[in-house]
Amino acid sequence: MKGTTYIAFTLVFLVVLAGSVVRMTGSGMGCPDWPKCFGRLIPPTSEDQITWAPDMLYNEGQMVIEDETLWKAKVQHTSSGDEFSPENWEKYTKHDYATFNSLHTWVEYINRLLGALSGIPILLLFSLSLTSKKVVPIVLSSGTLLSVLFVSWLGKLVVDGNLIPFSVTIHAVSALAILAFLVGMMQHLSGERYIVTKTLRVLLIFALAFSFLQLVMGTQVREQIDILLENGISRTDLIDTLPSWWKFHRTAVWPLILLHLLWAVPTMKIMGLRNFAFIVFAILLAQTLSGFLFVYLGMPAIVQPAHIMLAFGLILVNLRVLLASKS
Repeated sequence: MKGTTYIAFTLVFLVVLAGSVVRMTGSGMGCPDWPKCFGRLIPPTSEDQITWAPDMLYNEGQMVIEDETLWKAKVQHTSSGDEFSPENWEKYTKHDYATFNSLHTWVEYINRLLGALSGIPILLLFSLSLTSKKVVPIVLSSGTLLSVLFVSWLGKLVVDGNLIPFSVTIHAVSALAILAFLVGMMQHLSGERYIVTKTLRVLLIFALAFSFLQLVMGTQVREQIDILLENGISRTDLIDTLPSWWKFHRTAVWPLILLHLLWAVPTMKIMGLRNFAFIVFAILLAQTLSGFLFVYLGMPAIVQPAHIMLAFGLILVNLRVLLASKS
C-alpha cells in the first residue's frame, strides 16, 4: 500500500505541474470538449484533420471547424458534395471557442492523460484500503478518490464554461486536497511520530494556514494576469497594471519566511524531521527567487509552473511535519 501511495502522489504532482504548464501556455481550451478532444480519443495533429472534406467518414461526436464555428457530427456518416452541409451536423453550443492550435491541443491532452493515469493507483489504493478493513486508510483513500472525482467534474465545467476564472482557483485547491489526503496516508503508513513542543506545533499550524492563504491569493493574482494578457497588456507592464491588492501577496512572503524559520530551525535537532526542515529551506529560497524574477523580469511565463509547484510543496511539507509531530 505504501508503494501505491507514493506512485499516486508522484502522478498527481505531475498532473498539477502539467496543469500549470497548461495555464502558462494558454492551452486550457486546446481540447474544446471533455473528456474527448475534438470528439476523438486521440487528438488531431494538424488543422486538416478537423477541417470538413468531401468523401470523408465522420464518426458520431467527431468535430470540425467550419466558418469559425465548431460542429459536432450527429451520426456516423460519409460526407458528400463539394460544400459543407449542416444536415448531419449540429453546432457545439457549450462555448464559442473555435480555434485549433496543435501545441495547445497536445499540452491539454497530455494533462488529461496524466490525470487519467493517476486514477489507476488511486483506485488501487482505495481497493487495498477496503481490503485492510482499517478505518483511517479507508477514510483517507475515500477522500482521495472523492477529490479526484470532484476535480474531474470541475474540469468538465471549466472546459464547458470556457475557463471560468473562479473555477480554475477551486480546481487548484481541489488538486491540493488530493495531495493532502495522500500525504496523510503516507504519514499513517509510516507510523512515525515525534515529540515537539506545543509552541512548535502552533507555529506549524500557523505556517500551514498562512502558506495556504498565500496559494489562494497567488492563484487570484495569476487569474488577474491572464485577464490582463488577454486584454493586450504586455508582460513588462503587468506589475504596474495589476490591482493594488496583489502587493499583499508580495509583502506576505516575509512573514511567511519568518514563520517557517521559527519551526524549521528547532526541528533540525529532531533526527526524523531534519530532512523536512532542509526541504523547507530549499523551497523558501527557490520561492523567493521566483518571486524576484516575477517582479524584476516582467512576470516570465516559464517561472509560473515552478512558482505554484513550490507553493504546493511548502503546504504539503507543513502538513506532513504537523501530522508527524505530537506534544
